Amino acid sequence: MKTVIVTAVGSFSAPAVIRELKEAGFRVVGTDINPKELIAMSAEADVFVNLPRCDAGQRYVNAMAELILREEADAVLPLTDAELDVLNEVRDQLMPAVLWASPAEAVRVSRDKVKSRAAAERAGAKVIPTALLEDALSGTTTPSGKDALSGQDALLASPGLPLILKPRDGRSSQGLYRVRTEAELAGALKEIRRTGREKDYLVQPLIEGRIVTVDVVRFTDGTCTAAPREEYVRTWNGAGLSVHVFRDRTLEETCSAVAEELGILGCVNFEFIHAEDGSYYFMECNPRFSGGTGFSIAAGDHVVRKHLAAFGAVPEEDPEKVPEEDPETEAQYGGASECWIARKYVEVITES
Repeated sequence: MKTVIVTAVGSFSAPAVIRELKEAGFRVVGTDINPKELIAMSAEADVFVNLPRCDAGQRYVNAMAELILREEADAVLPLTDAELDVLNEVRDQLMPAVLWASPAEAVRVSRDKVKSRAAAERAGAKVIPTALLEDALSGTTTPSGKDALSGQDALLASPGLPLILKPRDGRSSQGLYRVRTEAELAGALKEIRRTGREKDYLVQPLIEGRIVTVDVVRFTDGTCTAAPREEYVRTWNGAGLSVHVFRDRTLEETCSAVAEELGILGCVNFEFIHAEDGSYYFMECNPRFSGGTGFSIAAGDHVVRKHLAAFGAVPEEDPEKVPEEDPETEAQYGGASECWIARKYVEVITES
């Protein structure tokens, strides 16, 4: 039986990922920074281990490497951006285990909102006008071409309110500011300057609309499936609670083109804004399982099994991987069926 180390098993995606792995016959070693009694999914893993925080640097990497050898792990599957960022740069130190994530450069580009936006635009997706905050603050001109502006006045002139300020490598809405008034802008800029991260921030016009997330799987032969869902209720940090899974062939084909441009392998998650005019604006690529992975699976798209197939961990003859060119099965492209899904919580005794 092959062993997989799954990190951050307290995260939203962990229940669906661990369930699918075990149904596929894998032994699961779950890790988290919190103790076992605080993690509901700790009871579902075959083995549970506390690891240092990933921002502990080499101490975290060494602990992971030791765990791989001790458990004879075949693969590591990180569920958070923070851990993926670290492990992506030390793949050689994880051997003999394989990191089940897109190629290293694809992960780097995906995690950089400037580079991933450029890739999406090359692939034909609509993108949100974006500038580095440092550049936007350094000076611009009014629409008439007169009176050079800088600082807060420059942002009020372009892009103008409302706007969004967010980290270039942000995750889970951390450090994101939605600014609708001059007072909110002044407060946000003060906070960003206090943290010394002015060079790391982006500025965009705030486009009103619902968030659409798409679980996208790309295989080694270049074929791709996509399962979009629109989020109607979500947490403050961007996790969907009530969603509408729907089909939009144009959007799915756009996702396929962006995945190809980024060089994606396996399952990732794209986020779009569904604007009031009906347009979908690409926001970002999360190069790991989304917090709503369970939604896709509930709708019939087993993206975890497809991820395993993309890495050769299960047979590639996936009955749900429908050829794009088959018009008779077009409605089933990607495996998901249109439906409404709401997430519920259950109580789990973790220790008694």
